[in-house]
Amino acid sequence: MRICKVINNNVVSCTDSDGRELVVMGRGIGFGAKPGKLLDASAVEKIFRMDTPEQASRLQDVFGQLPPEMLELCTQIIDYAKTAIGRELNESIYLTLGDHILFALNLSQRGMSLPNPLLTEVRVFYPAEYAVGKYALERIEAEMGKTLGEDEAASIALHLVNAEYSGSMNATMHATRVLQPMVEILENWPELKMNHQHLFYDELIVHIKFMALQAFSQAERDWMDVQAVSDLLPRFSTAYDCAGAITDYLSRQSGIPVPAAERAYLALCIHRACIS
Repeated sequence: MRICKVINNNVVSCTDSDGRELVVMGRGIGFGAKPGKLLDASAVEKIFRMDTPEQASRLQDVFGQLPPEMLELCTQIIDYAKTAIGRELNESIYLTLGDHILFALNLSQRGMSLPNPLLTEVRVFYPAEYAVGKYALERIEAEMGKTLGEDEAASIALHLVNAEYSGSMNATMHATRVLQPMVEILENWPELKMNHQHLFYDELIVHIKFMALQAFSQAERDWMDVQAVSDLLPRFSTAYDCAGAITDYLSRQSGIPVPAAERAYLALCIHRACIS
């Protein structure tokens, strides 16, 4: 790797053998480094490969603004999140989370804060991510001496959700807003009685979350063949009607038609989660 720019004593930008720009972190890695020189690979602790040159440039700007202790704190929070949530996170989380925490701390210094209107939804539908958000607030208070409100735990959680599914924050927030109405349709449907203690119920809620995120991100989706479950539909027509109401609501909110195959699979998930 060849050095392009020294951002600070712990962060440099460089290019790999293919000429792709990277942001590299390591304790003291920028000390005495010179543009154009080869980087000492033994000092590298983390390598950030962003999707676009614009993201790489923004990451450099954020890392350049963050005090070393804040940069280390963000890294610790993200490492903790990967273990606690058990999912890979898009590397853009280093950019978005660092940027957000810096913004929140700047607001706090001015005696201001931003409420998160999705606090309740995040707490209910993303408990693991919210728990990481609470952990982050504890670390920020311990390391930076700044106390941030509970709304910030939800904001941090949303950044983590966004990094899990590699979507936009706008799509993540829209999807989170519709989750409660979708679950209310499920819970209030006549003749359906959910078994909230069953593993299938947990899987159902995860599937509903993923379905909403996909709809609002407008990502390419590989739907299962409706024929795979169509023969079973007469056995759980009530669940199928409920699934239709949920997918119709999601289609109206997202503006994206939900395929019949998704309705059929959702019906199967609902049927399995019911008390037999």
